[in-house]
Amino acid sequence: MAFFTAYLDASGNAQDQPRVVVSGYIASYIHWQLFEKGWNRAHADFGFDRPFHMSEFVCALEYPESYKRQKNARQDYVRIAQAPQKALEFLHALTNLQVLGVLCGISCLIDMQIYEEVSSLLDLRKVVPPYALGARMCLQNVRSWERTFQVSEPVECIFEEGDFEQGKFTQLMIDEGEECPIYKKKLDFAGIEAADMYAWEQTHFLRKYHQNSQIDARHEFKILLHAIPKIHTHAPLEVLINLCHKKGIDPRTGVKK
Repeated sequence: MAFFTAYLDASGNAQDQPRVVVSGYIASYIHWQLFEKGWNRAHADFGFDRPFHMSEFVCALEYPESYKRQKNARQDYVRIAQAPQKALEFLHALTNLQVLGVLCGISCLIDMQIYEEVSSLLDLRKVVPPYALGARMCLQNVRSWERTFQVSEPVECIFEEGDFEQGKFTQLMIDEGEECPIYKKKLDFAGIEAADMYAWEQTHFLRKYHQNSQIDARHEFKILLHAIPKIHTHAPLEVLINLCHKKGIDPRTGVKK
């Protein structure tokens, strides 16, 4: 049993979306135990099943007619359209649990336009695909938190099982002499469900901000962003170039050294 655990999840994809965000939270064992109880209670109080899935929840809330026609539409989410105010109160309850229950937010943003600039010169995806890069940098952020607060025992990092290209992330960690990443199902850990919400909020805001830089953040995201200590990073061009050098690939030619 680790003293501290980080739960992480991803939002966006590297195929047809402009960015990939890997995000999550660090908290102590006791914090997570209390968080799990609070998360279960909030779902029971508002009549929702677990696991919580933010993108589906918002889709059901904003597009109720099309959502309920989906083959795998969740009936508890279909009912959201009948009580939108209750849905917002539920989101606010989940937001408060995160503010009260975690110690630090962790995130890494992979801008696909920057990533593809490097990938156009070499097949970067074969070395470090976008998800693997974001997850790897999140691990670095967790280690930075450990050093800052002089945490003697490594934080256990758990990623949601099933995110795209996890196999390549695992291989990357093995190649770098690190332990194999731990993957768990969303249903089994409220921390992963919270990470799902955190990653979605960031992706949603960035998409809207790209369309209109004057747009204000959603109320829930404002709270998550400003009320929780955070380590947020991104992968600029120079980071990708340095990574190529470290992996023995010349970014100018795409030829292995």
